Amino acid sequence: MPRRPPAQGHSDLKQQADGRMNNLLFNLGVSRTLVLRSTRIAIVVGTVLNLINQSDVIFGSAESDLAKAGLTYCVPFFVAMYGALSATKDYRKKTLGQDQRHKTDEDRRTLAP
Repeated sequence: MPRRPPAQGHSDLKQQADGRMNNLLFNLGVSRTLVLRSTRIAIVVGTVLNLINQSDVIFGSAESDLAKAGLTYCVPFFVAMYGALSATKDYRKKTLGQDQRHKTDEDRRTLAP
């Protein structure tokens, strides 16, 4: 009689889901270094922007808006991530010859036999 494999536990399913997410992020070009660098940029730029945009809150003449403060940190993070991912994609395209699926119609005509 064939043996059935043991049932997967919660931790096994979580590891599989984490693995799929890591593969997706890796395919997009996201690395831990990139996320850390973008986070540092967001902290510095977000703090400066909060000091500028919410100076009236800091000096006590208005109420704090936590949603605005949070978004002020999110925007520089996503801008830094987008810029780094775009640069990585361009580097791969030009240097390594990858990502050929985004060619223009003119490129296709010159390559056609």
